[in-house]
Amino acid sequence: MDSSNGRILALVVVATIVFAVGRRFQRTMDAWAGWGKAIETAAEAASKIPGAKSAAWKAVRRMIGVALITLIVLAAAASTIRHI
Repeated sequence: MDSSNGRILALVVVATIVFAVGRRFQRTMDAWAGWGKAIETAAEAASKIPGAKSAAWKAVRRMIGVALITLIVLAAAASTIRHI
């Protein structure tokens, strides 16, 4: 192999290795950024859980109250109809 051909081949091999290492570094940085965003999203979602839980329980209590009022009104209506 000629001396210049050997240098060109070595340059191509080194360039390929540098390219591969650069792509791996880029993927690592993208994965790291994605992990950071996932942590932020999880923390944001976790902060919303207590509010959602209290709203859900409040809705359940209201539904029970509405059901009781409905039963009382229906019982009064049935009683009224029975005595007419």
